[in-house]
Amino acid sequence: MQKLQTQFIDTKLPEKQAFAIDVPEDYPKLHTLSIVNGKRGGGKTVCTVNYLKKCRDEKLIDKIWVVTPTYHSNSEIWRICYLEEKDCQQPSINVLKNILSEMEEIKEEWDEYVSQCILYKEFLKYIEDPEHYISEDKLLTFFKDGYSDVPYMEKPSWRFAENGEEAHPPRFAIVLDDCLNSDVMRKPTAGLVNFCIRHRHVCGGLGCSVFMLTQSYCSRGGVDRAIRENTTHLYLFRICDQNQIKKIFEECDLPIEFEEFEEMLKVAHATPFNFLHIDFCPTDPLKKYRNGWNEFLVPISLAAEVQAGIAE
Repeated sequence: MQKLQTQFIDTKLPEKQAFAIDVPEDYPKLHTLSIVNGKRGGGKTVCTVNYLKKCRDEKLIDKIWVVTPTYHSNSEIWRICYLEEKDCQQPSINVLKNILSEMEEIKEEWDEYVSQCILYKEFLKYIEDPEHYISEDKLLTFFKDGYSDVPYMEKPSWRFAENGEEAHPPRFAIVLDDCLNSDVMRKPTAGLVNFCIRHRHVCGGLGCSVFMLTQSYCSRGGVDRAIRENTTHLYLFRICDQNQIKKIFEECDLPIEFEEFEEMLKVAHATPFNFLHIDFCPTDPLKKYRNGWNEFLVPISLAAEVQAGIAE
């Protein structure tokens, strides 16, 4: 192929990706739209709660809501990620609207906290410089916000920052578990498809991670195709339906041979309750596939493609 060079536009990239949360190396990117697929009792919920626990421990996720009709039968599992019963919702037609309302309330708290921090820093400047004149209007503002009881005033506190931790905007996650054919999955007015497609933009741009645990990747009343096509991470537990496996491979449009895909599934599922993890937006192209959490799999064709790209 002949190539003709020109100098039309020098594309400039942003220094930081929009809506992204800084995560440690080898973490999946956040916010995520994840599908966790596998048969009943295959390990989907245990896998998800352990990942969420890790994210909670690392302060990558602050608040989790779970939408499921089976919370009480799995309550011991959900406690692993510090979930409280009050954060569990039934998969009703209004559940996402209710959760979004709670998100907005937390966002308002955050906005108020930020305003209070700005005022507090300004107040300290006046206190540290006793000769600095404080106008009556400014003094009244301090008084209304509780900064008149010197030296007993307190620095503003944030509900998700403890023991001197640095505060950051709230980070949300929603898990939908055992919701197949429920109102939230089945009825368009529940708003699930729209919510998932714009999950990074909800709540004034704070965004929300979404985890959908399902026994069937593409059945009627299951995960909508628009959601599947926007998925960022896919967890594949053992399934025996070859038609479903082929459907997943075709829809994912993976840059590997089907035989390589089958081989990775075989490797991952050789360990009970394990999964193949596919990252559709990896920071390193060689880290697209995981055998569980602690091992990356690199198909021969992928390694050759990456090497060829480096050579060019």
